[in-house]
Amino acid sequence: MIKVILFDLDGTLYSSAEVRAKFAEAAYQALAKLKKISVEEATTLIEDTREKLREKHGFPVPYTLTLVRFGMPVETWHKENIEYFDPRDYLSANGELRDMLLDLKKRCRLAILTNNNEVQAKRILEALKVQDLFDQVFTYNTFKTMKPNPQFFKKAAKAMGVTPEDCLVVGDRYSVDLIPAQELGMQIYEVKGPDDIPKLVTALRSVA
Repeated sequence: MIKVILFDLDGTLYSSAEVRAKFAEAAYQALAKLKKISVEEATTLIEDTREKLREKHGFPVPYTLTLVRFGMPVETWHKENIEYFDPRDYLSANGELRDMLLDLKKRCRLAILTNNNEVQAKRILEALKVQDLFDQVFTYNTFKTMKPNPQFFKKAAKAMGVTPEDCLVVGDRYSVDLIPAQELGMQIYEVKGPDDIPKLVTALRSVA
């Protein structure tokens, strides 16, 4: 029986080309500052590395994990993107998403499980007007770990007072969000963005 739904945030509860672009720009600026190179050189370094990692692992690698490979502490990257932009300038309330989450909240508790930092996660949930619907928001800052590390999922379940088998994980990146969860015995549900959340509601209604 599902007692907790753990939602990924970026690309799952919202989809924004502008926010994606701002995260990318922040990453280029951060690496340029770290390596004392031009933004253009940093852009090439990052995107070439991401492409090689994508070919190796079979999925797009997030900017956070790419920057860590260049020796940038996660905390430094988070500080840089927090200062570079505010997602609230690009996102707005999603009434349909809120209604769907309210429906799900009648059935079980909801939580966020994101590699994003605490500040940006709160800003995004605020912009979407859904911040009050989640019992917990687990970010990198919570446990100092990130997906796809299974410990992130295990610690989140423990913090919610449930076993992995009691959890459903919803995410848009199969290799990062879902495979580690499934290997722990959690149920999984893949989405391509917020437009797929109604299908989840329908699916859960059918087994209620």
